[in-house]
Amino acid sequence: MRSLIKIGSTLLGAVVMLSSCEKDDSTGSGQLSYRVKPANYTASVGGSISGSGLVVGVNSNSSITWTSGSLYINEIDFEAESKNTEIEFELKKPVSVDLFNLSPLLGSVSIPDGTYDEVELKLELKKSDTNMPLTLKGTYTDANGAKIPVEFYFNEDFELEVEAEDLIVNGSNDYLGLINVQLNKFMTNVISADLSNASKTNGVIVISSTSNANLYSKLKANLKAFAECDFED
Repeated sequence: MRSLIKIGSTLLGAVVMLSSCEKDDSTGSGQLSYRVKPANYTASVGGSISGSGLVVGVNSNSSITWTSGSLYINEIDFEAESKNTEIEFELKKPVSVDLFNLSPLLGSVSIPDGTYDEVELKLELKKSDTNMPLTLKGTYTDANGAKIPVEFYFNEDFELEVEAEDLIVNGSNDYLGLINVQLNKFMTNVISADLSNASKTNGVIVISSTSNANLYSKLKANLKAFAECDFED
């Protein structure tokens, strides 16, 4: 069985050994495990929106190539409902994810057998002075080939909700969730003028809530559009 579930962020890959709440006493269960698989590190940055966010060669002119990044999640809540069952899991132990390496298995969730009409995942990011919720670093190559370092810092309280339908769980199978992180989609709706006209801090285009705020708003909006998940048995 293979089902494709579109999700709102790469963040689903941070699911790890969730602990069960007491809303279900079913005995049969399937195991869902998760692994992050990042891809598409280089994205075009065009003169118009239609030319941005496309996959291109590393350090091509008019592109951005991400080279490092991390995600820090404070809490994960998982809910699933079928006609006869409602289950909840939660994890309150913070977890850090490297967004630039194929991750090891991040953990497992045991779910009673059945067809789940609704599946929801909530990921809690918390503003922090010590563990930034999300960072990305890379290089912007402009139309003339000039290279400028870029750093994106997201440091806000933020709740990401992921929803899916018709997840079939059979206890005779183990399931792997490959979280395909497509970093090129972070540049959706960003155009070359946004980066060329951005202010620099010591030669670096810093994108944060207090630096290049318009660019920050665009990248923040893309948090809900740059990942998908394949569940395979």
